[in-house]
Amino acid sequence: MPAIVQLGQLIIPVVLLLWLALMPAGGRMGLVLQSLSAAAMLWALALIGLWTLPPWWLPYLFGLCFVVIVVRHTLAGLSSVPVNRATGPLRTLLLIVGVVVGGVSVWLGSQALAGRQLPENVEVVDIALPFGSGVYLIANGGSTTLVNGHLRTLDPTVERYQRWRGQSRALDIFRVTSSGLHATQGLRPTDPASYATFGTPVLSPCSGRVALAVDGLEDMPVPQMDPGHMAGNFVAIDCGDFFVFLAHLRKGSLQVSPGDTVMVGDPLGQMGNSGNSSEPHLHLHAQRDLPTGFPLSGEPLSLTLNGQYPVRNTRIEVQ
Repeated sequence: MPAIVQLGQLIIPVVLLLWLALMPAGGRMGLVLQSLSAAAMLWALALIGLWTLPPWWLPYLFGLCFVVIVVRHTLAGLSSVPVNRATGPLRTLLLIVGVVVGGVSVWLGSQALAGRQLPENVEVVDIALPFGSGVYLIANGGSTTLVNGHLRTLDPTVERYQRWRGQSRALDIFRVTSSGLHATQGLRPTDPASYATFGTPVLSPCSGRVALAVDGLEDMPVPQMDPGHMAGNFVAIDCGDFFVFLAHLRKGSLQVSPGDTVMVGDPLGQMGNSGNSSEPHLHLHAQRDLPTGFPLSGEPLSLTLNGQYPVRNTRIEVQ
Protein backbone atom coordinates (compact mmCIF):
# COMPACT_ATOMS: atom_id res chain seq x y z
CA MET A 1 0.00 0.00 0.00
CA PRO A 2 1.49 3.41 -0.98
CA ALA A 3 2.92 5.44 1.89
CA ILE A 4 0.69 8.43 1.01
CA VAL A 5 -2.41 6.25 1.48
CA GLN A 6 -1.13 4.98 4.82
CA LEU A 7 -0.49 8.55 5.93
CA GLY A 8 -3.93 9.64 4.76
CA GLN A 9 -5.63 6.92 6.80
CA LEU A 10 -3.96 8.39 9.87
CA ILE A 11 -4.28 12.11 9.15
CA ILE A 12 -7.86 12.27 7.83
CA PRO A 13 -9.53 10.77 10.95
CA VAL A 14 -7.39 12.95 13.25
CA VAL A 15 -8.39 16.09 11.32
CA LEU A 16 -12.07 15.07 11.43
CA LEU A 17 -11.95 14.54 15.18
CA LEU A 18 -10.18 17.86 15.77
CA TRP A 19 -12.74 19.60 13.55
CA LEU A 20 -15.58 18.17 15.60
CA ALA A 21 -13.91 18.78 18.97
CA LEU A 22 -12.47 22.27 18.42
CA MET A 23 -14.73 23.82 15.78
CA PRO A 24 -18.28 22.72 16.64
CA ALA A 25 -20.93 24.09 14.35
CA GLY A 26 -23.25 26.82 15.56
CA GLY A 27 -26.70 25.67 16.57
CA ARG A 28 -27.98 22.28 17.65
CA MET A 29 -28.94 21.25 14.11
CA GLY A 30 -25.53 22.33 12.81
CA LEU A 31 -23.77 20.27 15.44
CA VAL A 32 -25.93 17.24 14.67
CA LEU A 33 -25.14 17.54 10.96
CA GLN A 34 -21.45 17.96 11.71
CA SER A 35 -21.43 14.90 13.97
CA LEU A 36 -23.29 12.76 11.44
CA SER A 37 -20.95 13.85 8.65
CA ALA A 38 -17.85 13.05 10.69
CA ALA A 39 -19.32 9.67 11.68
CA ALA A 40 -20.07 8.82 8.05
CA MET A 41 -16.52 9.67 6.96
CA LEU A 42 -14.94 7.65 9.79
CA TRP A 43 -17.24 4.69 9.03
CA ALA A 44 -16.51 4.70 5.30
CA LEU A 45 -12.76 4.99 5.85
CA ALA A 46 -12.84 2.10 8.32
CA LEU A 47 -14.53 -0.13 5.72
CA ILE A 48 -12.57 0.93 2.64
CA GLY A 49 -9.10 1.45 4.09
CA LEU A 50 -6.53 -1.33 4.43
CA TRP A 51 -5.58 -1.38 8.09
CA THR A 52 -2.10 -2.85 8.43
CA LEU A 53 -0.31 0.47 8.93
CA PRO A 54 -2.03 2.03 10.76
CA PRO A 55 -3.13 -1.29 12.33
CA TRP A 56 -6.63 -2.82 12.26
CA TRP A 57 -7.54 -1.66 15.76
CA LEU A 58 -7.01 2.07 15.10
CA PRO A 59 -10.48 2.68 13.54
CA TYR A 60 -11.98 1.41 16.80
CA LEU A 61 -9.87 3.95 18.70
CA PHE A 62 -11.05 6.69 16.34
CA GLY A 63 -14.62 5.58 16.96
CA LEU A 64 -14.12 5.75 20.71
CA CYS A 65 -12.69 9.27 20.42
CA PHE A 66 -15.71 10.29 18.34
CA VAL A 67 -18.09 9.00 21.01
CA VAL A 68 -16.16 10.83 23.76
CA ILE A 69 -16.33 14.12 21.83
CA VAL A 70 -20.06 13.80 21.15
CA VAL A 71 -20.77 12.85 24.77
CA ARG A 72 -18.70 15.82 25.94
CA HIS A 73 -20.75 18.21 23.80
CA THR A 74 -23.96 16.60 25.04
CA LEU A 75 -23.04 16.71 28.72
CA ALA A 76 -22.08 20.36 28.31
CA GLY A 77 -25.73 20.88 27.46
CA LEU A 78 -24.67 22.47 24.20
CA SER A 79 -24.19 25.59 26.29
CA SER A 80 -21.24 26.57 24.14
CA VAL A 81 -23.34 26.14 21.00
CA PRO A 82 -26.69 27.85 21.60
CA VAL A 83 -29.43 27.47 19.03
CA ASN A 84 -29.44 31.04 17.91
CA ARG A 85 -25.69 31.67 17.85
CA ALA A 86 -24.40 33.08 14.58
CA THR A 87 -21.65 31.12 12.92
CA GLY A 88 -18.53 32.52 11.32
CA PRO A 89 -18.05 32.14 7.57
CA LEU A 90 -15.20 29.62 7.99
CA ARG A 91 -17.27 27.38 10.25
CA THR A 92 -20.23 27.64 7.91
CA LEU A 93 -18.09 26.74 4.90
CA LEU A 94 -16.50 23.82 6.71
CA LEU A 95 -19.92 22.56 7.75
CA ILE A 96 -21.25 22.72 4.17
CA VAL A 97 -18.18 20.90 2.85
CA GLY A 98 -18.42 18.38 5.67
CA VAL A 99 -22.08 17.61 4.97
CA VAL A 100 -21.37 17.11 1.26
CA VAL A 101 -18.38 14.86 1.92
CA GLY A 102 -20.40 13.06 4.58
CA GLY A 103 -23.12 12.31 2.05
CA VAL A 104 -20.56 10.92 -0.39
CA SER A 105 -19.09 8.87 2.46
CA VAL A 106 -22.47 7.29 3.16
CA TRP A 107 -22.65 6.14 -0.45
CA LEU A 108 -19.06 4.85 -0.44
CA GLY A 109 -19.59 3.09 2.86
CA SER A 110 -22.76 1.43 1.59
CA GLN A 111 -20.85 0.14 -1.45
CA ALA A 112 -18.13 -1.26 0.78
CA LEU A 113 -20.77 -2.81 3.03
CA ALA A 114 -22.43 -4.42 0.00
CA GLY A 115 -19.05 -5.92 -0.84
CA ARG A 116 -19.25 -8.00 2.34
CA GLN A 117 -22.04 -10.08 0.80
CA LEU A 118 -21.48 -12.98 -1.56
CA PRO A 119 -22.12 -11.90 -5.15
CA GLU A 120 -25.32 -13.03 -6.79
CA ASN A 121 -25.32 -15.42 -9.75
CA VAL A 122 -21.67 -16.37 -9.20
CA GLU A 123 -20.62 -19.89 -8.34
CA VAL A 124 -18.95 -20.24 -4.95
CA VAL A 125 -16.45 -22.93 -3.98
CA ASP A 126 -15.26 -23.66 -0.46
CA ILE A 127 -11.66 -24.56 0.37
CA ALA A 128 -9.56 -24.99 3.49
CA LEU A 129 -7.25 -22.33 4.89
CA PRO A 130 -3.99 -22.26 2.90
CA PHE A 131 -1.85 -21.43 5.94
CA GLY A 132 -1.07 -22.64 9.46
CA SER A 133 -0.92 -20.92 12.83
CA GLY A 134 -0.71 -17.14 12.93
CA VAL A 135 -2.79 -13.99 12.49
CA TYR A 136 -3.82 -13.10 8.94
CA LEU A 137 -5.62 -10.15 7.38
CA ILE A 138 -7.47 -9.99 4.06
CA ALA A 139 -6.06 -7.11 2.02
CA ASN A 140 -8.31 -7.56 -1.02
CA GLY A 141 -11.52 -9.52 -0.86
CA GLY A 142 -15.23 -8.97 -1.34
CA SER A 143 -17.77 -8.43 -4.09
CA THR A 144 -17.29 -4.71 -4.94
CA THR A 145 -14.25 -2.92 -6.34
CA LEU A 146 -13.98 -0.67 -3.27
CA VAL A 147 -12.84 -3.66 -1.21
CA ASN A 148 -11.48 -5.93 -3.94
CA GLY A 149 -9.47 -4.36 -6.73
CA HIS A 150 -9.27 -7.67 -8.63
CA LEU A 151 -12.85 -7.17 -9.80
CA ARG A 152 -11.69 -4.50 -12.26
CA THR A 153 -10.36 -7.27 -14.53
CA LEU A 154 -13.95 -8.36 -15.22
CA ASP A 155 -14.24 -5.36 -17.56
CA PRO A 156 -14.67 -6.94 -21.03
CA THR A 157 -13.71 -3.73 -22.82
CA VAL A 158 -10.05 -4.00 -21.71
CA GLU A 159 -8.50 -6.69 -23.87
CA ARG A 160 -5.43 -7.31 -21.71
CA TYR A 161 -7.64 -8.15 -18.73
CA GLN A 162 -8.88 -11.26 -20.52
CA ARG A 163 -5.51 -12.94 -20.01
CA TRP A 164 -5.95 -13.05 -16.24
CA ARG A 165 -9.72 -12.87 -15.93
CA GLY A 166 -9.72 -16.00 -13.75
CA GLN A 167 -8.28 -14.04 -10.82
CA SER A 168 -11.06 -11.45 -10.85
CA ARG A 169 -12.53 -12.67 -7.55
CA ALA A 170 -9.22 -13.37 -5.84
CA LEU A 171 -8.12 -12.81 -2.26
CA ASP A 172 -4.89 -11.10 -1.22
CA ILE A 173 -3.75 -12.23 2.20
CA PHE A 174 -1.21 -10.73 4.63
CA ARG A 175 0.20 -12.31 7.73
CA VAL A 176 0.41 -9.67 10.49
CA THR A 177 2.02 -9.42 13.89
CA SER A 178 0.05 -9.76 17.13
CA SER A 179 -0.20 -5.95 17.22
CA GLY A 180 -1.68 -5.88 13.71
CA LEU A 181 1.32 -4.63 11.73
CA HIS A 182 2.53 -6.10 8.45
CA ALA A 183 6.09 -4.75 8.52
CA THR A 184 8.18 -6.15 11.34
CA GLN A 185 11.01 -3.63 10.90
CA GLY A 186 10.44 0.05 10.09
CA LEU A 187 7.42 1.65 8.47
CA ARG A 188 7.84 0.49 4.86
CA PRO A 189 11.09 -1.45 4.48
CA THR A 190 12.26 -2.40 0.99
CA ASP A 191 13.48 -5.86 2.05
CA PRO A 192 10.56 -8.31 1.64
CA ALA A 193 11.99 -10.38 4.50
CA SER A 194 11.09 -7.49 6.83
CA TYR A 195 7.38 -8.35 6.53
CA ALA A 196 5.49 -10.90 8.63
CA THR A 197 4.11 -12.52 5.47
CA PHE A 198 7.45 -13.38 3.92
CA GLY A 199 8.47 -17.00 4.42
CA THR A 200 5.13 -18.10 5.91
CA PRO A 201 4.33 -21.70 4.85
CA VAL A 202 1.62 -22.13 2.22
CA LEU A 203 -0.53 -25.25 2.55
CA SER A 204 -2.73 -27.00 0.02
CA PRO A 205 -6.35 -25.82 0.47
CA CYS A 206 -7.80 -28.86 -1.32
CA SER A 207 -6.95 -32.41 -2.30
CA GLY A 208 -6.03 -32.93 -5.91
CA ARG A 209 -3.23 -32.85 -8.43
CA VAL A 210 -0.66 -30.14 -9.08
CA ALA A 211 -1.49 -28.87 -12.57
CA LEU A 212 1.14 -26.12 -12.84
CA ALA A 213 4.09 -24.97 -10.76
CA VAL A 214 6.50 -22.11 -11.45
CA ASP A 215 9.58 -21.27 -9.38
CA GLY A 216 12.81 -19.34 -9.83
CA LEU A 217 11.50 -15.78 -10.14
CA GLU A 218 13.06 -13.17 -7.86
CA ASP A 219 11.29 -11.72 -4.84
CA MET A 220 10.91 -8.02 -5.61
CA PRO A 221 12.08 -5.20 -3.32
CA VAL A 222 9.13 -3.25 -1.93
CA PRO A 223 7.39 -1.50 -3.72
CA GLN A 224 8.87 -2.62 -7.06
CA MET A 225 6.83 -5.05 -9.16
CA ASP A 226 7.45 -7.44 -12.05
CA PRO A 227 4.48 -6.98 -14.45
CA GLY A 228 6.12 -9.33 -16.94
CA HIS A 229 5.33 -12.25 -14.63
CA MET A 230 1.94 -11.37 -13.14
CA ALA A 231 1.59 -14.38 -10.80
CA GLY A 232 5.28 -14.68 -10.01
CA ASN A 233 6.13 -18.09 -8.58
CA PHE A 234 2.88 -20.01 -8.22
CA VAL A 235 1.15 -23.35 -7.84
CA ALA A 236 -2.11 -24.31 -9.57
CA ILE A 237 -4.00 -27.28 -8.13
CA ASP A 238 -6.69 -29.27 -9.91
CA CYS A 239 -9.21 -29.71 -7.10
CA GLY A 240 -11.57 -31.78 -9.25
CA ASP A 241 -14.29 -29.39 -10.44
CA PHE A 242 -12.11 -26.28 -10.30
CA PHE A 243 -8.53 -25.02 -10.10
CA VAL A 244 -6.97 -23.06 -7.26
CA PHE A 245 -4.02 -20.71 -7.82
CA LEU A 246 -1.64 -19.71 -5.02
CA ALA A 247 0.70 -17.00 -6.29
CA HIS A 248 3.57 -14.60 -5.48
CA LEU A 249 5.42 -17.41 -3.70
CA ARG A 250 8.97 -17.11 -2.42
CA LYS A 251 11.76 -18.00 -4.81
CA GLY A 252 13.12 -21.50 -4.25
CA SER A 253 10.40 -22.45 -1.75
CA LEU A 254 8.17 -24.69 -3.87
CA GLN A 255 7.96 -28.27 -2.61
CA VAL A 256 5.74 -29.70 -5.37
CA SER A 257 5.95 -30.30 -9.11
CA PRO A 258 3.32 -30.72 -11.85
CA GLY A 259 1.67 -34.12 -11.58
CA ASP A 260 2.17 -34.45 -7.81
CA THR A 261 -0.83 -35.50 -5.74
CA VAL A 262 -1.54 -33.34 -2.70
CA MET A 263 -3.91 -33.56 0.25
CA VAL A 264 -5.43 -30.75 2.29
CA GLY A 265 -2.73 -29.27 4.51
CA ASP A 266 0.25 -30.54 2.52
CA PRO A 267 3.08 -27.96 2.24
CA LEU A 268 3.36 -26.27 -1.16
CA GLY A 269 5.90 -23.49 -0.60
CA GLN A 270 6.18 -20.17 1.20
CA MET A 271 4.59 -16.74 0.86
CA GLY A 272 6.84 -14.31 -0.95
CA ASN A 273 6.91 -11.22 -3.14
CA SER A 274 7.57 -12.46 -6.66
CA GLY A 275 5.78 -11.22 -9.76
CA ASN A 276 3.43 -8.23 -9.92
CA SER A 277 3.41 -7.72 -6.16
CA SER A 278 4.25 -4.45 -4.39
CA GLU A 279 4.31 -5.99 -0.91
CA PRO A 280 4.66 -9.61 0.30
CA HIS A 281 1.30 -11.38 0.24
CA LEU A 282 -0.44 -14.56 -0.82
CA HIS A 283 -2.70 -14.31 -3.85
CA LEU A 284 -5.45 -16.93 -3.83
CA HIS A 285 -8.15 -17.52 -6.43
CA ALA A 286 -10.30 -20.23 -7.97
CA GLN A 287 -11.37 -20.63 -11.58
CA ARG A 288 -13.31 -23.16 -13.62
CA ASP A 289 -10.87 -24.03 -16.41
CA LEU A 290 -7.14 -24.00 -17.14
CA PRO A 291 -6.85 -22.59 -20.67
CA THR A 292 -3.70 -23.39 -22.63
CA GLY A 293 -1.49 -20.38 -23.26
CA PHE A 294 -3.15 -18.09 -20.71
CA PRO A 295 -3.80 -20.32 -17.68
CA LEU A 296 -5.22 -17.45 -15.59
CA SER A 297 -7.99 -16.71 -18.10
CA GLY A 298 -10.52 -19.29 -16.89
CA GLU A 299 -14.00 -18.55 -15.56
CA PRO A 300 -13.60 -16.83 -12.14
CA LEU A 301 -15.27 -18.34 -9.08
CA SER A 302 -15.94 -16.85 -5.66
CA LEU A 303 -14.14 -18.35 -2.69
CA THR A 304 -15.06 -19.12 0.88
CA LEU A 305 -12.51 -20.34 3.41
CA ASN A 306 -13.90 -23.01 5.74
CA GLY A 307 -17.37 -21.65 4.98
CA GLN A 308 -16.49 -18.00 5.67
CA TYR A 309 -16.60 -15.29 3.00
CA PRO A 310 -13.49 -13.20 3.72
CA VAL A 311 -13.51 -9.52 2.77
CA ARG A 312 -11.10 -6.63 3.21
CA ASN A 313 -9.84 -6.34 6.81
CA THR A 314 -11.25 -9.73 7.84
CA ARG A 315 -8.87 -11.08 10.49
CA ILE A 316 -8.25 -14.83 10.65
CA GLU A 317 -6.51 -16.22 13.71
CA VAL A 318 -5.21 -19.78 13.50
CA GLN A 319 -3.94 -21.49 16.64
